[in-house]
Amino acid sequence: MVDLFILLVLSLISVNLWRNIIYFKKQKVKRLPKKYPFLSVLIPCRNEEENVENCIKSLLSQDYPKFEIIALDDSSNDRTYEILLRLCKENPSKIKVLKGKPLPSGWTGKNWACHQLSEEARGEWFVFVDADTKHSPSFLKTAYSIAKENRALFISAIPELDMRTMAEKIILPVIHFAFYLLFPFHLLNKLSSSKLSLAIGPFIMVKKEVYQKVGGHKAIKKEIVDDIELARNVKKIGERMVIMEGKNRIKVRFYKNLAEIWNGFSKNSFGAFGYSALSYILFLTFGYLVFLHPFVRFYLNPWISLKNPVFLEVIFIILLRSLVVLRVGEGMLSIILHPFMILFSLLFAFNSLLKVIFKRSIVWKERAYKI
Repeated sequence: MVDLFILLVLSLISVNLWRNIIYFKKQKVKRLPKKYPFLSVLIPCRNEEENVENCIKSLLSQDYPKFEIIALDDSSNDRTYEILLRLCKENPSKIKVLKGKPLPSGWTGKNWACHQLSEEARGEWFVFVDADTKHSPSFLKTAYSIAKENRALFISAIPELDMRTMAEKIILPVIHFAFYLLFPFHLLNKLSSSKLSLAIGPFIMVKKEVYQKVGGHKAIKKEIVDDIELARNVKKIGERMVIMEGKNRIKVRFYKNLAEIWNGFSKNSFGAFGYSALSYILFLTFGYLVFLHPFVRFYLNPWISLKNPVFLEVIFIILLRSLVVLRVGEGMLSIILHPFMILFSLLFAFNSLLKVIFKRSIVWKERAYKI
């Protein structure tokens, strides 16, 4: 009975993956717009001395005709502000630098920084980007063109992952794996439920009017998972949204070591489910049963018959994983390490639940938050 359930679920997931790939293939820019709106590219920065210069230089190289860059230093204790001032001095007509105000009670750091940035922005569209991103020269033009073709006023991107350490290469591919296999992108605007909303923090482009209509970051000032909450608010007012592929367009290095991965997953995982314990536990159980349990059974009995359903399940999962890897370009090592990716991801996700249940603080960017 369990084998039948797993095979049925994997079959449904394969259909969803196929539909998602079609969704992304249709996003090719067929015709560039005749006019482009003025954009405000907004960059919250906290202790980003290693990243922010490369990020801003990649933005300065954009072929987009009209945009401004506003970067805010959010109480950094490294050289971030010094670097921002130097870049501003070198490009005074393009870059504006803000010194962030002290964090008020009831706000998370990133939401407060983004709120301050939005108040200084002059653009018709706001483009929120993380300081650890790098962008291809045509990225902004492509993003706006895809939004316009899809009649969307909110667009985000699944970024290409910059993975260097073994911990990153083992665990972080779960981001693409989960998005491509489990999220129905093709239904994003067909179903009205705000729960079927998605945005990925490194890049969010939203029309100013829509941003203001939903209350901007002020309306989600306490939220840890700010990107998804902002997307849900946009969906609630009936606006269309689109998610684009970021391969060869936007690249980000989310985390640099195992400790950062642990803290990052612990911060985001439970919040992405709206802190609903029941749905979250069911999802973790589902993740283990479908994507890890067949490998456990296979390893316990490696001489299993080729006719055994477990063998078919393992092959099925490997094929699905291979399709995602080929789509996003992660490399064959990612396929071989699949069981370890699922195992570690489940452990981190479970820790995210425990932190909230036992009222432990979530520490991010040297700030502690309690849910």
